Amino acid sequence: MISLFFILLLSVQLFASEPIIKSLHVYTNKSKINLPVLNIHSSDKLIIEFDIEEEHEPNLSIFFKFCDADWKPYDNLLLEGISDIVQYNVQVNRLPITTEGAEYHVKQSFPNRNVKFNNSGKWMFFITDNFDEDIVYEWGKFYVVDNMIKLKTSIQNWRKEGSISSNNAADRVLNFKTRFSLPDSLEGYRVEHIEIIKNLEISYPIIITKDSFQKNKGFEWDGTKNFEFVARDIEPGNEYRQVDIRDKDKYEYPFTRAHFDGIEYSRFYKLGRKDFNGGFKLMSSRNQYADYLVTTFEFKPHKKIYDDIFIVGAFTNWEVLPWFKLKEKDELYTISIELKRGIYDYQYVTGSENNEKVSDINWEIFEGNFWETRNLYSVFLYYKDPANGEFDKIIGYRQFVR
Repeated sequence: MISLFFILLLSVQLFASEPIIKSLHVYTNKSKINLPVLNIHSSDKLIIEFDIEEEHEPNLSIFFKFCDADWKPYDNLLLEGISDIVQYNVQVNRLPITTEGAEYHVKQSFPNRNVKFNNSGKWMFFITDNFDEDIVYEWGKFYVVDNMIKLKTSIQNWRKEGSISSNNAADRVLNFKTRFSLPDSLEGYRVEHIEIIKNLEISYPIIITKDSFQKNKGFEWDGTKNFEFVARDIEPGNEYRQVDIRDKDKYEYPFTRAHFDGIEYSRFYKLGRKDFNGGFKLMSSRNQYADYLVTTFEFKPHKKIYDDIFIVGAFTNWEVLPWFKLKEKDELYTISIELKRGIYDYQYVTGSENNEKVSDINWEIFEGNFWETRNLYSVFLYYKDPANGEFDKIIGYRQFVR
């Protein structure tokens, strides 16, 4: 599988190959497919699991760094020791000798004797060389919450205001409202913002600040302890597409098609079947047939498309990336991706590639937009904690399906 999160740096080991991290999976002991969120006052465990393609057993460490609300690791001397934590000598296990595409496997849970997460907020981890932390092979994100505040959230089906589209399906939207009250121990002016994550789309959050000039967003504060944040015109989208390549007889190593029942087309008018809310389920690493297959996706748009077309899904960490752009020939778009045997959620979008980034993303053009779509929404409340020189603390969290 192509890496889900990655910063690839050149190895300084002149005569050694560099380990390739594959199928990075970050989840909790409560759910393998939901957003990785730990409650600081619970016995929750974060699990980091991945395969390694490497001839010789690698020596790895995992560095954990506490981050601000923008995922930037803190450079704060007052936070040292509680925000920079390291797990040295990560335990590496050999995969079955019949496994093609990887040789080793890692599965480790946190907190443990060496690693503890004492601050609530956003955290990142970096998989590095055991002897040189500047050699980073892969990275990932997770959340730690201190659920001090009860968030009351309501959602309403609505029609997009201010415009009428040529197809009323595009006008279906949801309006979110989140209310809460602070205890006397917290100060109202330190409330920062609300962040809403749809399924696993961490790179595309809905952020509601205290700014008075936000498009389709609002904020109310009575000047004491009561707050209300509103987000309007949120498109629910469709259920994701799925690919299942577990069957070794149907999907033969090393090259296969994602689907044998024909080319994929637009689903704008068709509600999809129940999905994993953006997640994926891999074949067990102990299975001798848990190979990596170069899987080709084939897609034909319903009309002439002038923007680029990308595939986005569990195997891209739900980030639309330039290197997942489909190639076009005779109006057929294709892309080949290395995937471990398993089931993956994904979809097709359009966008414009510029400076290794994709902008103007249209999530509904091929997939449709239905109120009946069941999505998992995660709501986070951020507070500027004055301790240790100030940091972005998550003091409220709620997760629900809608």
